[in-house]
Amino acid sequence: MTSRQQFSIVPTGPRAQSVERSQKPLEEILRNTNRDARTSFIVMQEADPGPFSNGLTPNTDNTDHESEGLIGPEHLCRIAEVADRAERVVRDQESRGGSDFSGLSQFDECIYLKNSDGVVVFSNEAHQRHFSHHGSPVGRTSQSYLEPTMAARGEKIASLLQEGCVYVECEFSGPCPDGCFYRIVSHKRSLKALESPGLAILGVLRLNRQDDGNDVTQQIDLVSASTRFRELSDRDQEMCRLTALGISSRELGERLGMTTRGIELRKQKAFAKLGVAKAVDLARLLTRLQDRGYLDLGL
Repeated sequence: MTSRQQFSIVPTGPRAQSVERSQKPLEEILRNTNRDARTSFIVMQEADPGPFSNGLTPNTDNTDHESEGLIGPEHLCRIAEVADRAERVVRDQESRGGSDFSGLSQFDECIYLKNSDGVVVFSNEAHQRHFSHHGSPVGRTSQSYLEPTMAARGEKIASLLQEGCVYVECEFSGPCPDGCFYRIVSHKRSLKALESPGLAILGVLRLNRQDDGNDVTQQIDLVSASTRFRELSDRDQEMCRLTALGISSRELGERLGMTTRGIELRKQKAFAKLGVAKAVDLARLLTRLQDRGYLDLGL
């Protein structure tokens, strides 16, 4: 049931003499990558290798990167240009000693600013439309308004900026607070050069809703299912994960220090909460949630 999304990571910077591609889960890439303080990264979901065939020009400074072919894939190049323009708006306000970033609402992309603690200090109109279904993101960290898997991924990417990267660009899929599933192109860059204590990260997101034949109601059902799963105790979550992998009730009892009868009773309650009738239905549900980016259970 292997379903983890595969990504390519492309290092750019003074030491990036060639393009290296790695087909590994994003979390593993971010965990194992050597984070050179002068290196930036482009993390992409695996796609047609064509855009990489001519190599990429390393970003050797912290200036605009508008030369054609710098990013490679056209959509990442476009979002980088948007980020360049957005940063100019921020720099203009900072040079005036102001803090009115409403000019960022002229962009169709979702744009936000975070401080060094990871707290959102500004969210443009587009970002508010998509991410305010449970309250405005301003004054909050990602964990308090994003779906947990999405928040964790964002924090891991942001950690690259905190450790010295100039920018990180990536493409991935996942649910947003409006209950819909999106294909997301993200550009995050460090604002350290501004030397402003209240500004650390500029984020730009381009969202493309992915219905894939499912209506919005079905997508909201997946959000609800992932929420119900997370409401289970850690033991019951692990029991469900192992059940989806085909582990028997007897073996589960041995692993979890419970009787087979006790496992069966807990299964019944967990199945009822998740709205499934049997183990095969549970496996299908958890695999679907993982495939759509709501959970990462190693299935």
